[in-house]
Parts: sequence; structure tokens; C-alpha cells
Amino acid sequence: MPGTTYMLQFTHRDPGDIPETIEYIALADAWKAFRLFAEPDSSEIYTRVELIAHSWEDGTEAHIASMTFAEPYSF
Repeated sequence: MPGTTYMLQFTHRDPGDIPETIEYIALADAWKAFRLFAEPDSSEIYTRVELIAHSWEDGTEAHIASMTFAEPYSF
């Protein structure tokens, strides 16, 4: 098992939905996935997407990046 894994954590707009986490071994893969959510449609589903590094050696987490989405426009 690697010493560090990278996670995308999703906070859903619907408060009844359970937060979702996807884990990656490589930072490059995690960044690639993170960038896919940088679009207006993401605001319809999520309020926040975070990229987090988790160290299995000492149990710490470091927040690398996050996107916070405002309410989607309704025209």
C-alpha cells in the first residue's frame, strides 16, 4: 500500500445524500479527475468538491484544492 493516497470528496447539494469519496493512488490521476468537475453542471449536483492527500504513515490529511459551487442559476 502506498504511503499517501489522494481522495476526491464530494458534498452533494441534496442534504439527504451521503458524502461521496473516490480514492486515487497517483496524484496526477486525482488532479485529472478533480478538473473534470470544474464545469457549470457540477453546481446542480454538488456544493463542494475537495482534493485531499491522506498519509497512511501518520494518519494526517492535507487539503490540496477545493471547488465550492454556488446555487445554479435558474432562468
